[in-house]
Amino acid sequence: MHFGITDVPVLLVLVVMRLQLCSCMKYTCTLGPNGLCMFQGVLIESAEQAQDVQLEAPGSGEVTRVKFHDSNMYVLPTRLYTAFHQLQELRVWWVHLHSIHIDARLLTLDAVKNHISTITTDGDVVPALRKLELNQNRLRNIDNISQFENLEVLELAKNDLRTLDLCVFGRMQKLRLLDLSSNNLALVRSSLPASDKLPALTALYLNDNRLTYLDLGVLRTFPALEKVYLANNALVYVDYDQLPAALPRMRIFHLHTNDWHCEALVDLVAHLRKAGVQDFKTFSAFNCKDRSVEGICCTENRPFALVRKSSRYLAHYATELNGHTRHLMRELQHTRHELSRLSASDNFTQTALQNLGDEVEDLRNQLTDVLVSAGNDQPPPPATVAPSAGGPARESARPGKQGRPGGSLDPERLAAEVAKMRREVQKVTGDNQTLRQQLRQYDKLKQELDTLRTDTDETKLTLQLIKEENALLKQELQQLHQKFQQLFTRAPAV
Repeated sequence: MHFGITDVPVLLVLVVMRLQLCSCMKYTCTLGPNGLCMFQGVLIESAEQAQDVQLEAPGSGEVTRVKFHDSNMYVLPTRLYTAFHQLQELRVWWVHLHSIHIDARLLTLDAVKNHISTITTDGDVVPALRKLELNQNRLRNIDNISQFENLEVLELAKNDLRTLDLCVFGRMQKLRLLDLSSNNLALVRSSLPASDKLPALTALYLNDNRLTYLDLGVLRTFPALEKVYLANNALVYVDYDQLPAALPRMRIFHLHTNDWHCEALVDLVAHLRKAGVQDFKTFSAFNCKDRSVEGICCTENRPFALVRKSSRYLAHYATELNGHTRHLMRELQHTRHELSRLSASDNFTQTALQNLGDEVEDLRNQLTDVLVSAGNDQPPPPATVAPSAGGPARESARPGKQGRPGGSLDPERLAAEVAKMRREVQKVTGDNQTLRQQLRQYDKLKQELDTLRTDTDETKLTLQLIKEENALLKQELQQLHQKFQQLFTRAPAV
């Protein structure tokens, strides 16, 4: 077959159509006996390429479970949730995802062993997700995870979380298991009010992190807690003063493989036994450097008492500082309310004064009109009669005393009304001055509150510096203890 020059446009059109067809990648999943539809070999190298991927089911039936296997995807295919309207379970294991979007209808998501650092969802709908597994990813921030109010199981092990406030889980009333193990957590705290509880949480995993201190008061909002795992951290002691007195279901509290001081460990174990805890370790240690308590290694570091006392003092001081700050915030809110009320009263007073001034002006105009009318109604001056030849000139008879013109003007009543209005003006003016004085007092109080807030921030900074110095002191004490041990070890040889 031969092509001429006239066939070139046709060939170009065919090539373009072929390229367009090839640019849209289509994949069909394989339906297994368990109802899981599996995609294999899906390749998505960019977010733009994800828009060109088409997904299809093998038959006409609705698919509720989808899995991606042996694939390489930067993000999920854009049309995934539109292609499978009834999707309830999604598995994307080890497919190199960098971010993931969770549809509001999804019930289970298993996305372990990826590179996920961001999670997105539809902001205007509460997701129905019940189980979320994101182990072995690259999450550093999980503030938006509070949207998943229906979660029952949340697994975030082996990510890169550094600090955590348990308040992000405050809306998850159905959460039963929370796994935060094998992260880089150095600080765990809770700003949840005591009244906000997670009534269903039974297991909390904080093992294999970098915790050196923990306030067990964070457990006060988990009344159904049964298991707590704190093994393989760097804990020297924990503050159990705020530990809830009644955790009736607590049975497992793993403490092994930490840097416990023996005195603190003995006190903690005794306190936990009173609370009903029965299991403190996965295994018993046999080669402890100093001694063991309940099969858990600890060290007899004498200077630790000073560090512990200092840390307790700092914790107590921080608690008092937080309480003082909350009190100041309440006072500031009350002051703002009073300022708003005074401002409204001042506006009302200004309006009343304006209205009163308008009424005075109207009365003044009426008085002026009355006086002008009275002047116009007076009789003309007495006439002079021309002198006659028989004698001198005579003035005409003078009229009697002038009466009130038409009886329409009462000066006494008018003077009383003016005096009354003047007293009212003086009273309102006095009230206005009093309100202005109170407003100035509240402005002064607001400035004092701002000064106290600044002092509070400076105190917090000072507290943080003291904590850092305390940590350095602890390290120096440990180094000193090691040097003493080395010295005592070498002494027999000498």
